[in-house]
Amino acid sequence: MGFFDNNRLIDLLSNYLKTQFELVKLDIQERIEELLTRIFTFFLTAFAVLITLFFALMGLANFLNEWLKSAYWGYLIVAGFSTIVSLILLSNLKKQDKKEAVEEIDPQETEEDIES
Repeated sequence: MGFFDNNRLIDLLSNYLKTQFELVKLDIQERIEELLTRIFTFFLTAFAVLITLFFALMGLANFLNEWLKSAYWGYLIVAGFSTIVSLILLSNLKKQDKKEAVEEIDPQETEEDIES
């Protein structure tokens, strides 16, 4: 036997690497589970909010129909209002995306440079 027992060192190193691999694997699995839980919670909450919004808008449309003594004007008004809000939100998202894309290219560039 020499100063170093090569077989024992190799076994220890191999076991150490296996343990580290298992720890990393468990850490990744834990993070994936946490992410899936957050995604599921987000979709469940978004679904509940959208259902509530849908019924609130239907109620408003029916109220407007009775108030205007019409069978369809309330629905058209609510649909038009929803379309306007959606277009405003969409344009704001596009502006943010464009601003983020320009900042990634040149973070020193100001907002006035973007508009011109």
